[in-house]
Amino acid sequence: MGSAPPFIVDAGSFRDRDGRIYRLDQRIIRGVSESALESFSQLTSAKFYRKYLESGTLVASEERAPGEVPLPQEVKRQWAGFIEHQRIPVISYPYEWTFGMLRDAALLQLNLLEAAIGEGMTLKDASPYNIQFVDGQPVFIDIASFEALPQGAAWSGYRQFCEMFLFPLMLQAYKGIHFQPLMRASIDGIDVQTAARLFGFRDRFRSGVFSHVWLQAKLDQRFGSTQKDVRSELKSAGFHKEMILANVRKLKKLVAKLSWQGDGSEWGSYESFHNYSESDHQVKESFISDCVSGSKAKLVWDIGCNTGQFSRIAARHADTVLAMDLDHFAVERLYRELRSSDISGILPLVQNVADPSPNWGWRNQERSDLASRARPDLLLCLALIHHVVISANIPLAEFIDWLAGLTDRLVIEFVSRNDDKVQILLRNKEDKYQDYSRESLEANLLRHFEIQRKQDVNEGNRSLYLCVKRPAESG
Repeated sequence: MGSAPPFIVDAGSFRDRDGRIYRLDQRIIRGVSESALESFSQLTSAKFYRKYLESGTLVASEERAPGEVPLPQEVKRQWAGFIEHQRIPVISYPYEWTFGMLRDAALLQLNLLEAAIGEGMTLKDASPYNIQFVDGQPVFIDIASFEALPQGAAWSGYRQFCEMFLFPLMLQAYKGIHFQPLMRASIDGIDVQTAARLFGFRDRFRSGVFSHVWLQAKLDQRFGSTQKDVRSELKSAGFHKEMILANVRKLKKLVAKLSWQGDGSEWGSYESFHNYSESDHQVKESFISDCVSGSKAKLVWDIGCNTGQFSRIAARHADTVLAMDLDHFAVERLYRELRSSDISGILPLVQNVADPSPNWGWRNQERSDLASRARPDLLLCLALIHHVVISANIPLAEFIDWLAGLTDRLVIEFVSRNDDKVQILLRNKEDKYQDYSRESLEANLLRHFEIQRKQDVNEGNRSLYLCVKRPAESG
């Protein structure tokens, strides 16, 4: 007998007692329990399921017979059935999203819950990890979260929705506190007691704070360790689905009104103050376009993307572009543009290359670093190196080693010391950056790559390089 084909257990599904996700090459297979299989059957016969499926905001899913699933028999015996899901190009996490992305994901969660309740179903949890972004819109992927709505039951996902959607959004909108570091610090979001401490007394008068933060925190302190059977008491008290719907509809109005316009953004208006001449800018655009189209890359990273000008150029030639920047509002602007246009293939992410998303969660496997999720065929590193070396104090050689470990093809832009952007960074700093020079960059690039093309712009103060990994180092 031949050996079973290789498969990977998706660690993000470890906590799901009703199923487990397996990745087999390009296929995504979910093993499910008997109850989850029954729920899936009920879901596929619901009107709202077809509506959201056709809109592209619910992942396409099909039940598969065991014989259609190339998993070992010992794995197959664990489950009552199998569901195959449409593959998402790149998985992202809430702590990599912008404010608008998290808000749109929250609204999709609430809209799906409202529609499900209308047809006798519910969502058993409310985690933003159940939502991904494809072509600028949120897509719900955790089909196994749908189940029949028990008679007299409350919305079991309410607290999770608050801690992983509502509190992060309100802290950003009302207090200007960026939610990404808080959500990366705790895989379960911002707990209600922490949120209550972060909102001051005056904040109680802001919409939603008193009822969803302060009051919930008080009830949690009073009843958090109760031994009572709350579900039975709710049922006997006549709790009904209209009470859930009323809460969901109020939350939808609250979330839709939350807004954030950015604060302290350095690059939110990048196009209006870059220091290129128009002709130099056209040369740079042409260089980037030629490099991407010539590479035939399917996945491109644009690190330090600003508001995505060159990400949009790359998207004309690649299947998917990850547009990343540490400036939250610059990436937010890009996301808003994607939502209001027909541009496809770009996934905007808030990401700091000096402090990237780590492997973490249960056994450091539940959430993975970005390179493990989506290794780039081509990497764009435009007008970023001076920020990494001078602002973040990362040695130039270390940075090039990191880039070489990520990709076989690199487009990198060097910004000389004569450039006013570099002079601004060096102002009021002791210059200890002897490694920051064109000669040092080229020497370090040549340790890993062949420099196939070079283009000077901005009167020679900036240089673009196309670098391809030597065959012995590729892979």
